[in-house]
Parts: sequence; C-alpha cells; structure tokens
Amino acid sequence: MSRISLFKLLPLLCVALLLTLCIACESGDDDDDDQAPPDAVSSASPDVVSAQLGGMHSGWGNADCAGCHGQMHYDGFLDGECVTCHGSNGAPLRPAGHALDQCSSCHAGSHAALNFVDERHCTACHKFDPQIQCPAEQDVDVVVIGAGGGGVAAAAALALAGMDVVLIEKHYKVGGYMTTFQRDGYTFEASLHAMSGLGEGGSTRAMFEDLDIMHRINPILCDPTYRAVFPGVDVLVPGDIWEYRKLLIESYPDEEDGIVELFEDMRRCSRALQELMALGDGVTIEEIFKLVNDLPYAINLLRYMDMPLAEMVGQYINDPELVGLFEQLVTYIGLGPSELQALYFVTMWGGYHLEGFYYFEGGSATITEGLAQVFLENGGSLRLNTTATKIVIQDGRAVQVQTADDACYNTRYVVSNANAWSTLLGMVGEEYLPADYVQKLKGMTLGVATLQVFMGVDYDYNDLFQGSHELMVNESNDMDVNFQYSSSGDLENTFFIISNYSKVDPGFAPEGKSSISLTTYLPYDIDQRWGFDEGYEEYLEYRENVAQVLIARAEEYLPGLSEHIEVLEIGTPVTNELFSFNPAGTILGWANTVDQGTLRRLQQQTPIENLYLAGAYTFPGGGQSAVLSSGQTAASMILEAEADQ
Repeated sequence: MSRISLFKLLPLLCVALLLTLCIACESGDDDDDDQAPPDAVSSASPDVVSAQLGGMHSGWGNADCAGCHGQMHYDGFLDGECVTCHGSNGAPLRPAGHALDQCSSCHAGSHAALNFVDERHCTACHKFDPQIQCPAEQDVDVVVIGAGGGGVAAAAALALAGMDVVLIEKHYKVGGYMTTFQRDGYTFEASLHAMSGLGEGGSTRAMFEDLDIMHRINPILCDPTYRAVFPGVDVLVPGDIWEYRKLLIESYPDEEDGIVELFEDMRRCSRALQELMALGDGVTIEEIFKLVNDLPYAINLLRYMDMPLAEMVGQYINDPELVGLFEQLVTYIGLGPSELQALYFVTMWGGYHLEGFYYFEGGSATITEGLAQVFLENGGSLRLNTTATKIVIQDGRAVQVQTADDACYNTRYVVSNANAWSTLLGMVGEEYLPADYVQKLKGMTLGVATLQVFMGVDYDYNDLFQGSHELMVNESNDMDVNFQYSSSGDLENTFFIISNYSKVDPGFAPEGKSSISLTTYLPYDIDQRWGFDEGYEEYLEYRENVAQVLIARAEEYLPGLSEHIEVLEIGTPVTNELFSFNPAGTILGWANTVDQGTLRRLQQQTPIENLYLAGAYTFPGGGQSAVLSSGQTAASMILEAEADQ
C-alpha cells in the first residue's frame, strides 16, 4: 500500500488547518499502482495546539464550518461538534448571569440555516468567561461527572428514581469508550467486542430492564464466540459451555478429567456469583454465611480472589496448547495469567459461556445513548462540552462542582465517573482525604492501553471469519509470553484481534464492504509517547508506521487487505488519553491484578460521605457491563442514603 500523507492546504491557513480537512491523498501517478490510496482521517485531538483554530483562519468567526469543509471528517460530525478538537472559532462569550442552557428562548434564530440540533451546540462555542468564578449557579440533588458507561448508568438510575440530576461531560456526546463513530458510510466500534448476560434471566439483561433500556436495544447472540489462532492451533470456540467442553475433550483426550473438573469449577463459581448478586446491595454477613453453607464451593470465590489465573488453571490442566486456548479471554482483560486475578477471569468466562456472548445492532453506542435518553426523559439535565474542574468540600461533604468555564452546581451528592486520580487527587485534593487512602490511591497500578486500526474496506471478508466476528491471533501458546511481546512494544509478535463488525451488523458498512478493526495493547510511553512529545506531525507519522505493521500481519488472514482500504483511522494510547482524560490512555482503569481486582478495587463510597465513584477504577472493574454495574451501584447507594434520612 502506498504511504499516506495528509492533504496540504494553502500556506495562509497555517498548521492549524492541516487538521480540519482531514482528507489524505496522493498524486496516484504511479502507473504500476492503479489502486486508489486509502483516505486517512487525521484524528485531530483535543488540546493539541496545532489543531486549534486561530485568528489567521480565513473563516474566523464563521459558524458554518461545513461551508468550507463539507465532508467534515467524512460525514462523521455535525457542525457544533468541531469545537471538541478545533476550538470555538472566535465565538463571543456569554455574560455572567446568562442561563446555562435554553439559549433558543432568546436566540432562536441564531445560525438557523446551520446543522445545530440542540442547545449543546450553542453552549459548545458560547462559553462563560473562565476568569469569572461561578458566572452561573444551579442547585441540584446530584451531579454526575463523566458520561461514560458508569456515569450515564448512574445518572439514568437516579433520574428514574425522581432525583434532580445534572450530568457533566467534556466531550460532545455521551459514551466515553462505550460508543461508535462514523466515517464515509462506515461505522466503527470504539471498544466493545462482546457483552454477556443478555439472554432471558441474564444478569446484564436484568440490569438493562431496571434501567429501562432493554426495549431500546437489540442484542445479537454470537455463537461461535471467537476464533483463536495459536501456533499449531486454530479453533472456533463455541459459546455453549457443554459444546466448548466437548470440543476440548475431543482435541485433548489425555486431559479429559482435568477439563471436566475445570469446567465444573467454573460453572459452580458462576452460580455462586449469581446467587451472591441476587442477595442485593444490602447483603448482611449472616446472608453470606448462609450462602456459603448452602453452596460450599462458593468458598472458591474467596480463594480465587487471592490467586492468579495461571495457578487456578494449573490445578486442572497442563498441556501448553490447551492452557493457552482456555486462557485466551485474558486478551479482553489486558493482563497475562500469571498476574491476572483468577476471580475476575472466572466472572467474565462464566458470563460469556453461561449467559451468552452478545453484540448489539448499532454497536455499544445504542446502550449509552439509550441511557442518556432515559435520563433526559426523566428530567435530567445533560451538559456536554463541559469539563468539571473542582469538587468543593465543606465540613467533610461535597457541596459544589465547578466547571472550566460554565457554571457552579450546588449539590447534595456527587458521582464521579472520571478517573480516580483526577477525581480524588485533582478535583477534591488529598488534604480532604485520609492519609492511608491517599497512599493506597497513589500506589495503584494502571491497566493497559490500546492501539486500534479502524478500516473501511471495499471488500466483503465475511466468509473468512468462519461464523464469528472476532479473530484472535497469538504468536505463542503461552499467554504470558504474548503479553510480554505486547508490553515491550514488539510489533511483529504482539497478539492482536481482528474484528469484522459488519459481519455481526451489516449496517456497519456499505453493501459488499467491511468494517474491520485491529486491536492490540502497546505501551503509552513508547518512543516519547508515540512521537507526540516531538510534535503532532511526528506523532501522526509514527502511529501510521505502527499501523502499517499490524495491517501487514493481518493480511495473512485477510488477503489483499491493504489494497482494499478506503477509510483509515488510527487510535493510540495518546488518542485515548486526549479524548478520555484517562492517565496513560488506559482502557481498564487499574490493572486487574490479585492486589487490585474485584473487591480490592476502590469502592463506590469514598471517604467523603456524599461522594461516590463509578467506572473502571471502582468495583467490579473494567469492561462495559462492569462499569455499567458500577454506576448502577453508586446510584443505589445514594438512594439508600436518601431513604435513611
């Protein structure tokens, strides 16, 4: 494939405008290559100086971005969403005392001809003066910071209960990592590979029914679950636990007894977890003791909280090929089996093989957008393009949330779905927290970050996926070795996932084409943060070179892939950090080690009485169903506190 270069604008528009058109092109004069080069989207990132519009921009002060930039990153954005990366283009500030929203009540005709669909596009550009503290105030019951999965779940649950809630999100839309995006007729999934528990009686289904979104989404059962490729091994893994067990016994007959015992242990642990969750949030010690008495194997849950996965699996099976195949799902958890807490793996594995392996028509965005709709329908106030900067503490309680330039929200409760370090050490301040809590917080280790290569390709690759939309490629049968390749930045050997989302949802790509993603974990700090510390253009070049290595490796499984790429997007750990504020671009919060997994994560309740956490940094951990559950739990704690008053 020919090397990609960014489209060059006129020198008058300077470096800032190199990122606004975002169409990559090449002369195409090479007679030996009649393939049109792929269109690479520039992915201008928040807080990158060269991406910000300035006074020398020829359209300075003009709100009609699409008038000059018609394709808008290949039809992936509305006009009012440009602000996230490119700034407000000279829009005047609102005087102090103006409303936080309801702009149209006085300015209904403003920009009437443009594609502004609601108040969020007004307030995105027309901010308050950041030099004025509290230019506008609002009294609410609850402020939720961050509209990722945990935040929007908490906000929806609280609004459904009748509380007055404001949800603050720095991005132009809800979802965080739980979202999709569009480019030139293709849809790409930001993070979800699969979710469990959507069948009748499933735990995730019950949560979605409680949150009033089950009827708003369409789960799609995926069976087989994924295709696993190791040296000497190429297996389609069944979703059904008994079919999976049968396949492994037939393939490794000498390990039959261990396989049977291992699967029985996984099944019983999963049942014990379901029974424990059914006890509800207000579970007592007596009820837990009764559960353990009724289900003696529930004690294994405590054992596996203190045991790495490799030790747990080693109790039952030994064949290196079999062990690697069984442990394949650690790919989703971001840690090798020698470090990964066994209990976390048991929870995920049991969910997939006992409650179903599901994707969603329209992708993960349908979940968070559905929750946002529930929130708004029940009286919630959504503040997009708004960054929380401070949680004011008085007499040991959170009493106000301040934003970068918009408002002060006086509140009785706060739920933060922002990362734990920014929330507690930044917005709160360690002087308000117990010393041992601060010490624990500072000592926690971050989880992994991703490299993702999103491709819209003009070829239908469905048949090559053999029934599943997920293909996992491993260079070693030892998953610890595969993670060593990843953590050292070994591009030629790191494991990676090839996902064909248009196989499970044909709407993700035009007919006869495919929406393909490549995903792996790579270090955030590799080569001066992917070249970012040297300059943004250096970063763009570095990440593209890395992506080309992964694309070349993927061609072993998708022949001719590079020749069929029409649209190319690349997301790195730096991309994750800039868009999400998650330190080092982590996608899973803390690493899921024995010391930091499940119950050893931070709890929703903080040392500040009315401040709660949601998201990947708190119990039960990273992963989309987990963060949704964390938000629902934080909301339940607030409602319980309300009931006790």
